Amino acid sequence: MRTFEEKFTAWVDGRLQGAELAAFESELEAHPGALAEKEAALEIGELLRAHHRATPPLPNADFFNHQLLREIAASQPAAAQAAPAAPARLRPFWTLPRMALSGAFLLLLATALYFAAVPDTRRQVRQNEKYVENVLNARSDDPAITATSFHSKQDNVNVLWLDGLNYMPQDHKLK
Repeated sequence: MRTFEEKFTAWVDGRLQGAELAAFESELEAHPGALAEKEAALEIGELLRAHHRATPPLPNADFFNHQLLREIAASQPAAAQAAPAAPARLRPFWTLPRMALSGAFLLLLATALYFAAVPDTRRQVRQNEKYVENVLNARSDDPAITATSFHSKQDNVNVLWLDGLNYMPQDHKLK
């Protein structure tokens, strides 16, 4: 639904038609000066259209606007010039408790990712140490067989040398 001012402007511009025009004109009976206002608005419109090219552009439009606003402010009563109430201040998203909670969560997440992504090399070293220990402590129940082991750090190799073993025939191969 359009307001009275919107209907009045449409009536002055000649955009009301039919039933809407008739209803608005019956509503205008309560406003005796409406016809005079329409004629004044049409006259001002004609003058503006006739002389719009004759007005020179303002060389300092910003200065003119500043002076005009200052005079308007000076002419208003002191109560109207009072500063409007400051809008409600929005709380920032990153408050101290939120930052502490976020930091704790990120620390927990980083720890979980570390243990998930980085392999546990200590366990592998322990398994290798057990294997090396078994090789270095190798013994034989037969006194004719001697076991000698050594480790080359340069080549990272463990060697177990067995002396005194009998030759194993081809048909006794391990499968």
